[in-house]
Amino acid sequence: MTISANNSRKVLLYIVYGEDQIYYDGAIFSFLTFKYWQSENNIEFVVMTEMPEKFSTYPFTVIKMSEAQKNDWSLDGKYHFRIKNRGLAFVMDRLQLEESDRILFLDTDTYFKKSPLQLFDLIQFDQALLYLNEGLIYKRKRFSIYVENLEGISITAGKVDYKLSKKTALWGSLMIGLMGNMRQSLDWADELMLQLFDLVPAHTIEEFSLSEILLQQFKLIEGKHFIRLYSTSRKKEYARNILSNFFKDNSSLPLNDQVKLAQTVKIKRSLFMVLKQRFLRLFSN
Repeated sequence: MTISANNSRKVLLYIVYGEDQIYYDGAIFSFLTFKYWQSENNIEFVVMTEMPEKFSTYPFTVIKMSEAQKNDWSLDGKYHFRIKNRGLAFVMDRLQLEESDRILFLDTDTYFKKSPLQLFDLIQFDQALLYLNEGLIYKRKRFSIYVENLEGISITAGKVDYKLSKKTALWGSLMIGLMGNMRQSLDWADELMLQLFDLVPAHTIEEFSLSEILLQQFKLIEGKHFIRLYSTSRKKEYARNILSNFFKDNSSLPLNDQVKLAQTVKIKRSLFMVLKQRFLRLFSN
């Protein structure tokens, strides 16, 4: 069933916590590069964060993350990736999203050099959006830990009896697009994740659980072609100073000026910088 994008709310969400300034700079920069392509004020920008004051000069609806929530959702710091699932569920409830509303979550290390608006159109009643299909579990050696620990095991999560299959793939979740009718899947995915936490020693069980539960009822589609990112440690190291300097020079400017200037920022590393970082890393070990 296809629903017109004009008939529902559209929410763009960031979840930001911790002490590292790059996550806060990254969320605001991502927002600025997204807003560049927005011609109408038909998208709600929401951030859930430990530090609301860092977003006070930007047009976000800010939801405070308490210390108790952070501890609960991260299993007392044992698995902070769980905050993504629980934070997304909390925000959907807090905003009282209807079944036909759309919410698009982005990690903070994302930005846009072409229009991302079609991402909302890819979110449908029968179709969720994730960043990337990283490949079949049974075909990729780096995913073998799932086969080794889950093959032949049946797990009940919500109303789903889950088993690993030959078609199981790992989907990256730095982008998650859901409709309101998918809200229950977040709770079922969390139930599966909590059981995998004791079974599979991997840091990807959050995204694995979400995609496997969503696929019980919905199709999945990739959003990788619309987005740029700097998620690896060296890319993030390079982006840190660029973003810090950008906000040092421009944070006092009017929003429209910041939006325009953000599009001129180059985060992609040159070949020289890639080689330099490798050289420095090699001789620092």
